[in-house]
Amino acid sequence: MKLLIPTEGSFGYKIMCLVLAGIYAWFLMGLDIDGYLDRVNYLIYAQYSDEIFATYAASSLKAFITNEPVWLLLNIWASKHFSPEDTLRIIIFFSSFIISFLVLRSYPKYAFFLILFILMPQVLKNHIIHLRQGVGVTLFFLGWWCRYLPLRIFFIGLAPLVHASFFFIDALFLLNIAFSTYRISTVWRVVYTLGVGVVLGALGIWLAGALGARQGDNAIYSGTGAGGTGLAFLFWIVFSVIFFMEGKSFLRNNFFAASILIFYLSTYFLLPVTARVFESGMLVLLLASLGLTDWRRYAAYGLYIFYFFMQWYPVLGIPGYGWAAEGSM
Repeated sequence: MKLLIPTEGSFGYKIMCLVLAGIYAWFLMGLDIDGYLDRVNYLIYAQYSDEIFATYAASSLKAFITNEPVWLLLNIWASKHFSPEDTLRIIIFFSSFIISFLVLRSYPKYAFFLILFILMPQVLKNHIIHLRQGVGVTLFFLGWWCRYLPLRIFFIGLAPLVHASFFFIDALFLLNIAFSTYRISTVWRVVYTLGVGVVLGALGIWLAGALGARQGDNAIYSGTGAGGTGLAFLFWIVFSVIFFMEGKSFLRNNFFAASILIFYLSTYFLLPVTARVFESGMLVLLLASLGLTDWRRYAAYGLYIFYFFMQWYPVLGIPGYGWAAEGSM
């Protein structure tokens, strides 16, 4: 499996990335601290994580591991030094700064699209309403682009202990290591990934409950499928056709990104949390697609722009762009 390694930009470009990442993070940190969805819950974590941590630790090892202990430890540490409000601001600033800098510096040739990526709602919301997921994505990318193997394993392994969606992402990562180790053909990689997707899609929530994860007992996750109108499914079907038409060599080098897409499509009608899992790996897929060539590259460019505007257009004029807490704006 070929890891995405950032290309070397000029010193001036890196400084520009630092400045843009700083502006991005400062703006997000400065938003009304309790004016958005889920912020009340995050303030509770910032105040009472020690009690929540003790509850899970006293239950069972499997419940402790599957209920994001590193996220709780981060909040416990921060609560010793900062107020709950400042804890959230620090988490927002550093997670958004690191991920935006890593993305912006990665491929200077595609700077316009890199900016587009970090402004997409599915990325932006990780630093507005899904703060835990934002930290998980940041840790995963620190590992994904780390050249030192022990640190790579450390950060990638840490991500699911911050946000449970990365148990699925890391499973796909390990599956791709097995594919590369045993030199599995591209066709069989697709077949095996589809099989894993269907099995996890059918059993995922039951498995979460059996392991003691909070998602297993949450009524929000008790249904089937990702919900919505199915337009996202159709969009990513089109995207996958373009992605797979690049050829076997491209797919072999970027199959981890392809497996995230395959998993999402195969679990769309089965797994309630599949959208959250996909959002955790979406940047990997978007960055990999920058390597498309010929007409497929321009088709992908068009899809990026279409997706960006179709995601933002419905929420323009809505308080908090649809993320505002009730009665706050």
